[in-house]
Amino acid sequence: MESTTCSNTIGTADGVSAWSMSDDQLTTALLDNATQLNQLQGRQLELIREADARNLAVTAGAANTAQWVAGVLRVPSAEAGAMVKLASHLHADLPATARALAEGEISVPHARVISRVVTMLPSHIATPELRSEVEATLLKNAATFDPKVLGKVGNRLLETVAPDLADQVLELKLKQEEASAERDRFLRMTFDTTSGTWRVTARLPKVVGERLKLVLDPLAAPQPGPDGRDTRLPEQRNVDALDEACRRLLAEKLVPSHGGNPTQLVVTVTQTGGRTLHTGIELSRKLVDQLMCEADRAFLVKPDDQPGRVTLLTDTQQRLFQGKLRRLLELRDGGCAFPGCDRPPGWCHAHHVVPWSKGGPTTRDNGVLLCGYHHRLIHQGAWQVRIALDGLPEFLPPDWIDPHQQPLRNHRLTLACLPLSGLRTAYGPVWKGELVVARRKGTFTPEFREEAARLVVESGRRIADVAREIGVGETTLGNWVKAYRETHVGEESPLELSERARLRELERKVRELEMENNFLKRAAAYFAKEQR
Repeated sequence: MESTTCSNTIGTADGVSAWSMSDDQLTTALLDNATQLNQLQGRQLELIREADARNLAVTAGAANTAQWVAGVLRVPSAEAGAMVKLASHLHADLPATARALAEGEISVPHARVISRVVTMLPSHIATPELRSEVEATLLKNAATFDPKVLGKVGNRLLETVAPDLADQVLELKLKQEEASAERDRFLRMTFDTTSGTWRVTARLPKVVGERLKLVLDPLAAPQPGPDGRDTRLPEQRNVDALDEACRRLLAEKLVPSHGGNPTQLVVTVTQTGGRTLHTGIELSRKLVDQLMCEADRAFLVKPDDQPGRVTLLTDTQQRLFQGKLRRLLELRDGGCAFPGCDRPPGWCHAHHVVPWSKGGPTTRDNGVLLCGYHHRLIHQGAWQVRIALDGLPEFLPPDWIDPHQQPLRNHRLTLACLPLSGLRTAYGPVWKGELVVARRKGTFTPEFREEAARLVVESGRRIADVAREIGVGETTLGNWVKAYRETHVGEESPLELSERARLRELERKVRELEMENNFLKRAAAYFAKEQR
């Protein structure tokens, strides 16, 4: 490898500060800097190769050159080992690559790719001529592509220089990769007591990673939040998806038994307020309340004077929303009941409106279906859920979203706001689940038509959306809306959603001004009295 002398003015152009450069000067200086950095790194590899040849590591008391480099340069041992290996390969087998690096034409990552591709050539076909041809082709492409793309070019390079050997080499490469992945696979979980979180690191084989991705991707799809968008980062959605996948796996009892009992998450709550998992990890009350929405509960009595005599008391009350009760919630809510959410029933938890821990019963009128994301949102406390007088769930937003905290409902439940008693059928009274039968067999009363049209006019929503929700044809509903507007011509049109929000904001400001005015009046009266 040829020696290279580099300038000491890296990062400047003729000693000029970066802030004073023109755009062209800045671009030129950046390119010069990259070239000089490549030259320095090439020089560093040359020095490492020479130190290895002189066996300096043994003289310095190190076990090998990689260990010596790691200590001298203060780099991780794995990185030091890669540097020693690359330096040796460049000197022995890749003279053209070594020259290009010494001249600053390529970077060290480019050199690593070239070294890997040449090394990948099977020994029985890797003649010196073929190695030189592969190296030259990669060096030519390195002037255009970044290291990642160059690696892809290298993977298919034999299709160009030796097409008859390409499939054979690719198959060998894939087998080597898969054997290495199988040998080096691992998954490690460590609980961080400082942050109260689990740290997970893993290296998964191709198929295992692909299988995990297939499980998580549909569960990690964005879900509309209170403002209609999902504010979670993709990484956060992946964590929530993993949690949901594990919850379903445990709920279906598909995990082998553990210690003679079904595998399950165990939370211990003591009379003194302690809340811990079976591993001793402590939980907050809010998180325990969330877990208790769909958990079995058992009471253990341990006398203070005889702690070894633990007695199990059974809980005779129904704890979980199961069987017909769960089915009722699914028929009523049709999925996650939070406004704007479209998660199906199978993806939902059954949530106690009044928590079980506070005496809330497991009944239809104290339950609501929530997906995992909105279940956590409700337990955070800002949003509130309740069952309205008509038996349907509705949600109260926090005051910073709506100062008046007007109740909101999921679009699937909008139909319940309409006077369905006006829908005549041969099957008696109508409710949401029977609308399809009613639409086929019956007719619509004038009251129902007017109420449906008013829903379109006052909400400002599209006719197609409302028609789909209430189960009528788009043309039919359009005719109802047209007739409604002709009948109510001249009446003051209802406010749009943005106008109503603006009106509420103005009303809030008026109240604040009135309070401020009253305060000023009292202050003026007080000071006037003091002056007298």
